[in-house]
Amino acid sequence: MKFLIVFSTAMAMLVSFSGKAEKPVVSAEMQEQTPLFSFGIITDVQYCDCEPAGSRFYRNSFQKLEEAFNTFKAENPAFIINLGDLIEKDYSSFLPVLKIMENSGFKIYYTTGNHDFTVESKYKKRIHSLLGLKEEYYSFSYDKFRFIVLNGNEISTYGSGGRATIRQAEEMISKLKAEGEPNYHDWNGGISEKQISWLKSRLNESSAKGEKVFIVCHFPVWPENEHNLFNYREIVDLLGNYNNIIAWFSGHNHAGNYGNSNMVHHYTFKGMVETESSNSYAIVEVYKNKIWIKGYGREKNMILAY
Repeated sequence: MKFLIVFSTAMAMLVSFSGKAEKPVVSAEMQEQTPLFSFGIITDVQYCDCEPAGSRFYRNSFQKLEEAFNTFKAENPAFIINLGDLIEKDYSSFLPVLKIMENSGFKIYYTTGNHDFTVESKYKKRIHSLLGLKEEYYSFSYDKFRFIVLNGNEISTYGSGGRATIRQAEEMISKLKAEGEPNYHDWNGGISEKQISWLKSRLNESSAKGEKVFIVCHFPVWPENEHNLFNYREIVDLLGNYNNIIAWFSGHNHAGNYGNSNMVHHYTFKGMVETESSNSYAIVEVYKNKIWIKGYGREKNMILAY
């Protein structure tokens, strides 16, 4: 019903003219139909110079990424967010795709996915610096909106955390299996209590400043799904304590997904690597009372009120 209301309102907002004036009289209601800003989204590019596997065409992601950035250049969003899994495997796979992104002229905010660590052990601690990240999780503000970027690989069997972190991940996986949770897979990850405390502090700070919040992570936390963060239930409970969170944006689940929990939109974008020729990426337009996800290729269009 919300979607029908939004589209009906947009259709009703016809430009009116006063007398013989040539310029339209623009109402306050119409002004609200102008986005405050927009940003691009890519996820699960998973490029490598290797043969296809099932529905994943790794080499073709190079051309798809070029296509996405050609669209971004035409539409001129304020910045781009990469939701992780830029490569499928091998450290050398980063170089061709990073060249496209770095030469685009856009400010790009990165988060890492599980496949970004499918490299030789000696390279794992270089991944964040390669992507220009001084911290593994961070936040930034834009036009009175806060973007909180999380590291969902912090507790994992594959990341850069070392043996203690691997043991912690294995313990979490065993517990999830015992409890019948669907997300016990070792290709998922979790976040530490330290990162959760940091997330709370950023949310509290944003509330005090009157900022609306987007949370960005490679892994989803809602709806219940096999791709979710290990400690997704704790995170969803935490988010329910705040009324200024617009959305949690994620990748990882190549099929895409959507859910709503405590008035927070949980939107999972489709993976670019899937299919031989059909692309998937998006531009998100931010308005005063809604966001408009404009999908390209397999990514769908969606208007979400907040």
